[in-house]
Amino acid sequence: MSGFEELSLNATFVDVLKRNGILSPTEVQQKAVPLLLSGKDVIVRSKTGSGKTLAFLIPTLNRAYSSHKGTTLVLAPTRELALQISTVAEKLKPRGFGIATVYGGASINVQIDALARNPRLIIGTPGRIIDLMKRDALYLYEISTVVIDEADTMLDMGFIEDVEYILSETPKEKQALLFSATMPDKIIKISRNYMNEPMMLKVGEDEGLTVKKIKHLYFVADGSRKLEALLAYINEHNPKKAVVFLKTKREANLIHHFLRKNNFDAMLLHGGLTQSKREHSLSNFRKGVRFLIATNVAARGIDVNDITDVINFDVPEDPYVYVHRVGRSARMGKEGKAFTIVNRQEKNIIEDIKYVAKVNISLINLDTYSYKDLVANFLKEERNRRSFGDERGNRRFGGSNRRFDRRGHDSRGGHGGGHSGSRNYDRNNDRNGDRNNDRNNSRDHHNSNDRRNKRRRDNNQEGYGRKFRPFR
Repeated sequence: MSGFEELSLNATFVDVLKRNGILSPTEVQQKAVPLLLSGKDVIVRSKTGSGKTLAFLIPTLNRAYSSHKGTTLVLAPTRELALQISTVAEKLKPRGFGIATVYGGASINVQIDALARNPRLIIGTPGRIIDLMKRDALYLYEISTVVIDEADTMLDMGFIEDVEYILSETPKEKQALLFSATMPDKIIKISRNYMNEPMMLKVGEDEGLTVKKIKHLYFVADGSRKLEALLAYINEHNPKKAVVFLKTKREANLIHHFLRKNNFDAMLLHGGLTQSKREHSLSNFRKGVRFLIATNVAARGIDVNDITDVINFDVPEDPYVYVHRVGRSARMGKEGKAFTIVNRQEKNIIEDIKYVAKVNISLINLDTYSYKDLVANFLKEERNRRSFGDERGNRRFGGSNRRFDRRGHDSRGGHGGGHSGSRNYDRNNDRNGDRNNDRNNSRDHHNSNDRRNKRRRDNNQEGYGRKFRPFR
């Protein structure tokens, strides 16, 4: 593969790339950069982990090193992805080149101050971008390039209307770039409405073909046997670096505690954590922590190349969500494994995944009996831990997660016989804790029924206001 010198880049910029260990372009960079430098509108279909971020950052920063003016707006579906893009850009930018990264869950006043310094690169989530526009803190009439990164994820998360609104506010004369792992019809529609005769660039295999390279495994377990199956898989298959997906933050908390208690290095990622804690978890996972315990909503946009295993503790009901999840373990042509735990009522979902993804998912045998006592003791300890609140309660295992003081009174108010106080506490705790963190992630507040319903679905995945039921 040829070096960056052959892409007609600024010599100083090429030296900066080399100093940062970026010596030669990936396939998507080699093919996309010349088109982007020409100023044409381009649609790039390339799987996650192929090097798309540098594919659009290199032309933007090259113009800066060549003293060309212009402002680039990058739209990212999640704050994690926005911060990843910003981190890469900060390392490669020339002196005096301003970058503003804007997203929900952080101080909007700090972001307004950053925009007031007229940055040349603005990276943000759609909801916060629109919020800043409505506050007259961000004007898009001087935008020369718009990049939509992970457009299919934007569609999955219900942000397409936000993206269309933002594009409608940008100048007609601009360069528009769209990057996506897949090309659903709605993405094609955006390209027709807001791009000027875009060129289509397909690099490598699509995500579905990538998933076919992965070894797919599943095991049937109900209730607490799911914990036994998780331990058995880890000890028998020895994943080097794995993401464990769960439906709710309560499950994520419990599994995180369970793995840590059994001396496994693990970090936690869900919507109930502050932004700084989420960033800390991702940073440590990249640096070598073996397991990341995550909810699906919080994990969108994770960009880690050396994941070997994706573990679905809860099987995703949508086969397309399964395809997106497990694709994380086959990046840059590497092999990977996907392991899914299903209960007896969910076995039909495995058949749906086989049909949609066109893959073979093999039923495996695991020695779960060896871990039966260990799991039983863990659950017993969890039920007896008076200091734990609802996050580690165990109604999911048939026990009570209510706390009592030494006199037998319910510590949340009322006495042992009542349940309304506990339910109200659960509901308020979930809503106030998670919603404040995730609603600002990247959602605008239009009066759109479709987007409002999508928000409710995402909230339910994170466990807002839901009872902590036993594993099915």
